[in-house]
Amino acid sequence: VDGLVNCPFTINFADLLGMTRQDQVTDFHCVEGWSVLDVPWNGVHLSQLLGQARVWDKATHITFHTVGDTYNESLPLDVALEPRTLLAYGIGCGTLPLAHGFPVRVVVARKWGYKNPKYVYRIELTDQPVAGFWVKAGYPYAGDVPADKLRPGKY
Repeated sequence: VDGLVNCPFTINFADLLGMTRQDQVTDFHCVEGWSVLDVPWNGVHLSQLLGQARVWDKATHITFHTVGDTYNESLPLDVALEPRTLLAYGIGCGTLPLAHGFPVRVVVARKWGYKNPKYVYRIELTDQPVAGFWVKAGYPYAGDVPADKLRPGKY
């Protein structure tokens, strides 16, 4: 965790597992039209990591760097701090499968899947949005799932 923070730090997977776990069942929506309902995610709320880093007041966005630096993605900081935004390391109390982003991925159920990057290895705080892979390919930066697709309590 680095960028516009007072205390940049590195955390390993074991230390992440030792943090207060957040469990939630939310839906996952792909911009291509398919959805997976009732995904039982396990992880930590980003506020735990950001609190430890002591984010600067001028930070407005958070960028998630992914292995290979291809599918990086950025969110407004207020979205990253929403109650159900998660840095997930598991599904159904098991380790997150490699195909779904092991060791960690971002989960923001009210955003399209492309705003939920997999294989996160670095979290950077910035004072501006960063256009990720899919945004550069033409998808909207906001990435909001339409309200009619969101089930109450599942986003």
